[in-house]
Amino acid sequence: MTNHTNNKNTMLKPKNVLSRILVPLLIVVIIPCNAQESTDKNHEIHHPKPDASKKYVTVMSWEHQRELYLERGMSEEKADSLIAKGLAFLSVMDRTAGDDRIGVEATPFKFDGWLNSEPLTLENLKGKVVLVRWFTDTCPYCASSAPALRELYNEYSDKGLTIVGVYHPKAGRNDPLDVQRVKNVVDARQFKFPIAIDWDWRNGTLKEWWLTGPDRPGTSVTFILDKSGVIQFIHPGMEYHDDNGSELHKMCANDMGRIRATIERLIAE
Repeated sequence: MTNHTNNKNTMLKPKNVLSRILVPLLIVVIIPCNAQESTDKNHEIHHPKPDASKKYVTVMSWEHQRELYLERGMSEEKADSLIAKGLAFLSVMDRTAGDDRIGVEATPFKFDGWLNSEPLTLENLKGKVVLVRWFTDTCPYCASSAPALRELYNEYSDKGLTIVGVYHPKAGRNDPLDVQRVKNVVDARQFKFPIAIDWDWRNGTLKEWWLTGPDRPGTSVTFILDKSGVIQFIHPGMEYHDDNGSELHKMCANDMGRIRATIERLIAE
């Protein structure tokens, strides 16, 4: 398979793809990224040994997602239609979703594990601006946002920003905790910042921070906290990154600009 570790150019440029008939339902690889599922209050996570026979491919870009569709026997037309529908959602997503959380003090982390760091607490992070982004391995939106997280880390980590990436499984969400699976996606996407594992996200931190309110457009949400731990900005899901020249990703660049502006404002305060 082609090496997708360098995904600076993550944009898929399908030919007239938006003009094709869109498939009414996204299949499992995209659905987990932007569909909020109802919380099962009786759900309890168990932690037996992971099943090594289950293999989850870390999606590295939209082009990689297309290749995976084709490898699974999907026609080019259907693959392009699915991707077009996924990208079309970027421009219509309700970016005010989450405004009800602005000004709320974030509740303590309740994570199942950490990579790249000793366990962090919000109390210990007081005095820092904190960006918290939930992501998963099978999500092309998350893959497309990975370069942005690396860029923000490189640009602002020595200026007062702490980035916490939070892995939550969507495909295989009922599997037992699998730290190696998380490590695989962290390594593939070259994340050097602290990574928390919110495996039991339907009952864990994501539920407390995000899923107890109104309907949300996605679970790949980003929070930015001020130096006192109060939520000051929310990107309600999907993806963001610098301008890549594509009209299909115009809103992603706009969102990236808003994120940068918020970080710089809060660092300066």
